[in-house]
Amino acid sequence: MRRRVYLVLWGSALLACLAKLPILPGPVKLIFWVSCILVNSPGVLLIGQLVGYLWVRTIPGYLGAALISMLFWEPLIRWLERPISRSRRVFLVGGAGFALGGYSMAVERVNYQIRSFKLYIPDLPKGLEGRRVVLMADLHCGPVNRPSSLAPALKLANECRPDLILLPGDFVHYSSSYFGESAEWLSGLRPSIPGNVIMSWGNHDHWNGIEKARAAIGSVPGHILCQQRLLLQPDGSLSDEGPDGLWLCGLDDLWEGQPDLAGILRDLPARQPRLVLCHNPDVAEEQNGGRVDLMVSGHTHGGQVSLPGVGAPIVPSRYGQKYVCGWVMGPGGYPVYVTRGLGVGAVPIRLGVRPEITVFELHRNEKTGQTVLV
Repeated sequence: MRRRVYLVLWGSALLACLAKLPILPGPVKLIFWVSCILVNSPGVLLIGQLVGYLWVRTIPGYLGAALISMLFWEPLIRWLERPISRSRRVFLVGGAGFALGGYSMAVERVNYQIRSFKLYIPDLPKGLEGRRVVLMADLHCGPVNRPSSLAPALKLANECRPDLILLPGDFVHYSSSYFGESAEWLSGLRPSIPGNVIMSWGNHDHWNGIEKARAAIGSVPGHILCQQRLLLQPDGSLSDEGPDGLWLCGLDDLWEGQPDLAGILRDLPARQPRLVLCHNPDVAEEQNGGRVDLMVSGHTHGGQVSLPGVGAPIVPSRYGQKYVCGWVMGPGGYPVYVTRGLGVGAVPIRLGVRPEITVFELHRNEKTGQTVLV
């Protein structure tokens, strides 16, 4: 058994290394990489936690993950190889793994949760008091996140009676062919004022062809803000300027674009509040440019897996657990809310991290970002 397990571990690491070859087609690369993540999961989780998610996706990272996985597997294999009740132990381990994997793929992955907050913002116009803002991110429409599995999220979002809907990026996963499905899903959103849907780009939108993204997502009734801004006026409508309102500022993606927080905030009146959409929350760690009342982000998916006493082993952030999900205060002094997102990435599971629809009810207050769970 030991020889077979090690053969699979090192074979999956080799496949992941081969996936770095530029001549291989996309589907083959995806299969190779997912096989590495699944089979070498102990090593991938440990390296991701200690060194960084991005480093795992390098050739040394794949090989290191295989080595760590081998060390983790050794005592388990020894236990399974004991002659007494071997079949029972194999059955228990296999059954537990199958049950846990089935739950994380078939149940929790589509068990959408609504999280509601009161958001207090200084200088908020009276006309925007009580307005409801729905935040969602990371649809990742693709082979795993099908329109049918995302349909309940659409229904729940509309039932929240939003006046404004914010979607900071990653509309597809794996292929540009899914931009059409994503656009169809987005077209089903029903804010109280038609067109009050604000979107920005994520890294997967860039990876799968940003021009194709613009063509498809551009057909959705709403606004794509990439280093652009709009003013939410007291009557709930959107405009390019005005004497009063809440500015909605959309940044480009951090990994694949050129986000410029200072540039997008430049020349805005100091007394007018600002809400920033940015797919990757790491921007809050690296950029500051003046007043920001709240930045909303996605990207991390809450880690997709959260273990008791450990947290999320893998977070696609340079800052580890800090921006995994929820409320965070960046070094620039402004609050960030990171949603757990709707879809999943390459590994199609969620465990201890339910997909999320966030609702903010706007209120005026002297202190920025004070929140109360509704």
